[in-house]
Amino acid sequence: MRRFDPRSTTPFVNKSVSEATRRAYGRALREFFQSAGMKHPSEVVPNDVVVWRDRLRSQKKSASTVAFKLSVVRSFFEYLKAAGAVPLNPASTKLVSPPELPSEPAGRALSAREVRYLLSGPDREKAEGARDYALMLVMLRLSLRVSEVCYLRASSVKWSHGRWTLRCKVKGGREEVWPLPKEVKEAIDHYLRLDRGRREIVHSGGDQAPLFQPHTNYRTLDFDRALSTRMVQKIVKRWADYSRIGDLSPHDLRRTAITRALETGLTYRQVQMMSKHRDPKTVMRYDHGRENLDQKAVNFLGYDEE
Repeated sequence: MRRFDPRSTTPFVNKSVSEATRRAYGRALREFFQSAGMKHPSEVVPNDVVVWRDRLRSQKKSASTVAFKLSVVRSFFEYLKAAGAVPLNPASTKLVSPPELPSEPAGRALSAREVRYLLSGPDREKAEGARDYALMLVMLRLSLRVSEVCYLRASSVKWSHGRWTLRCKVKGGREEVWPLPKEVKEAIDHYLRLDRGRREIVHSGGDQAPLFQPHTNYRTLDFDRALSTRMVQKIVKRWADYSRIGDLSPHDLRRTAITRALETGLTYRQVQMMSKHRDPKTVMRYDHGRENLDQKAVNFLGYDEE
């Protein structure tokens, strides 16, 4: 019987522009084929996927984690099927049902007061503090993912059709454009002015230079690079601890932006355009206010005479 060659997943995994996504996809595929006894993809049957799914649940993996891993395997087999390498997709939802995801909102969304506390932490008169402020403001106002923030270049900020915009590659590899609010543009400009001298010394200027760069990197002393997702996590945690608002992740800033937009009355369609989700239903998982019984439509219906 033919065996699975881990190198065969490389073209599929490398379709993603995000390094973090590529790692996660590669890890999920390795775990599945190890569970399936390193069978060749053409030998895999739906029961192999079912056994792996149930094993993950027995290991107390969350429903969202199991659903994500299944989606990676399902997408990989769909990729192989399109190339004619396998006759069917053994991980299809018609053959292997994913776990039911919880209906309640996941993660944390900050209140307006907590956002103000968080943004008041960095010293904006210093380049590093101005960077941290601009970085968090971009995520809070534009709802960018952490990988998208790390990908930004100086050239991402463009003047187009009479206004400043931000262009960035998003999940899936496509390029999207956001209007750049005035306060966000000013925060970025202020940071770049303070950081100009350092960038000249380390030769990290120019349009293609990363927008947000490390100011300390004792391990490699390499400063002409973008912040890693791990660095951004540390920055957000640092100012969350400083502001005493509790545990906070970069994705919580994205949740905050989406939740805040919904609370102000914007439609799911408008919020989808901001968050760049492909499916409008995905926005509902970020709607932390939808369980508010006081705001349910039934409270405002009536049939009294006009």
